[in-house]
Amino acid sequence: MAPRLLSLLSLIESSLAEHEAPSVARGRPSRTVNFHKGLARLTFNDDSGSILLQGFTLADGQTCVKAMLEWAGAQKPGVQSVYPKEGFNWAGAACRIAEAWMDGPPANEVPVAANVAEESMGSDLAAAG
Repeated sequence: MAPRLLSLLSLIESSLAEHEAPSVARGRPSRTVNFHKGLARLTFNDDSGSILLQGFTLADGQTCVKAMLEWAGAQKPGVQSVYPKEGFNWAGAACRIAEAWMDGPPANEVPVAANVAEESMGSDLAAAG
């Protein structure tokens, strides 16, 4: 089953409009699609970010659509994966992606290396103390 990227983008946009998302309320988003590369992007006109869809086939032959949710100013994008099967509910998948967009960017995490350095520095200071 080939992913229907443009249809999925339309469903995501409709779901965002249905939930009165500010990104859609401020103007119709623009769409860019490259069917040859299996890419589609929904860019919001208020510069709040974009949603990039990538359709591909996994090594085991299963179809996957990966949604990269990119918010302006966010350090990390959000990722939603969709694995369509026969009779798949595309509207439900679009709603989940739209809800993830409206939830906003993931919380910024402190890099693990910085925590380890701080802990080792603290134990060195205590030992020298």
